[in-house]
Amino acid sequence: MARVEENIRGLVHAEISGAEPEALLNACLLEELPLVRPQSVDRWTLRLGVYEGDLPRLEELAANCGCELRVLFQRGGSRMGKLLRRRLGLLLAAGTLLALLFISSLFVWEIRLVGADGISRGRLLRKLEESGLRCGCFWPTLDADVLRDRVLLHEPRLAWLAVNIHGSVAEVRLLPRAEKPELLQESGAADLRACHAGLVRHISARSGQVLAQPGRAVTEGEVLISGTVESITAAPRQVRAQGEVWADTWYELTAVCPPPQGKESAGAGLRGRFALKIGGKRINFYQNGGKTIDGCDKIVHEYNLGIEGLFRLPLGFVWEELRPYRTSEISRDPGEELGQRLIASLDEHIEGEIVSSGLSAAEVDGMTVVTLRAQCRENIAQTVDIIP
Repeated sequence: MARVEENIRGLVHAEISGAEPEALLNACLLEELPLVRPQSVDRWTLRLGVYEGDLPRLEELAANCGCELRVLFQRGGSRMGKLLRRRLGLLLAAGTLLALLFISSLFVWEIRLVGADGISRGRLLRKLEESGLRCGCFWPTLDADVLRDRVLLHEPRLAWLAVNIHGSVAEVRLLPRAEKPELLQESGAADLRACHAGLVRHISARSGQVLAQPGRAVTEGEVLISGTVESITAAPRQVRAQGEVWADTWYELTAVCPPPQGKESAGAGLRGRFALKIGGKRINFYQNGGKTIDGCDKIVHEYNLGIEGLFRLPLGFVWEELRPYRTSEISRDPGEELGQRLIASLDEHIEGEIVSSGLSAAEVDGMTVVTLRAQCRENIAQTVDIIP
């Protein structure tokens, strides 16, 4: 209990030195000045404790007794009050910060789309904004069911949508609608016609009447296996022709390549510029922000204040790096790369394989013209329904 009183009133530890320090003790007794744990150091030195409020009286008595008083240290009292006031300011600042964080967490400052593959993100964000979900909106007033119905009504490519709020971050989970599979029609009369002109090599018919013969050339659109089957003893009947017709085909593809522009390499000198984002506003600390800077690559770094998964503040910083570059001539022949692309495109287009191919390139008006001539072995049979 005495320790608590000392901390509240403030205890000053002092050292008294003089010819007769005991005279100061007698004077304190006569003045009824309380002393705390006085002790003798030597014949001319005395150490004691006195309450902070009684320190001026003790200094006056020490001067009257011809003694010198020196304060060693102090505990509690006004010192504790200053410390408490300082800590109170810190507590108030922390409380204000927590209140601001709580208020900020009631607003949406970031929208994340999860599972939006194959769908325009800009279109989805615009539909969400029209439905009420935008940066800076007060999310407790949002109705997730109404928001979902509005977005699904205007976006038929979505099958499901859900909105989850995590510390000022709205996570929108999307499920694209599955495309309807193309149904294989097993009924109905149909012919097998040539999708490309070629020289027939092999025919494998499962149903229908074969009209083409191996070793004969056919033209595009010609009937290879007819769905109308003739009969000697009965009237002609119609079936769905099925089978494969393998033939040698020839292709000639041409592509034009612009002249090479050279490749970029890093140059000397690195510049940067700074911007501040507050909510949906951006404050640039530089001029001519929309002007294109020639000869430089711009790399944008954006930093948002907050803790991932807990909260996000409507405050961010943008740092743009401007890296100069130099262009140098390309030593590689552009026609070679374009020819490889033509071969890959033809390989994806045909139902078969490329038997042989040849590339030729020519310069026409400063442009590189690449021509691919190829012989392929492919199935040229294409199902065409018979319209009654």
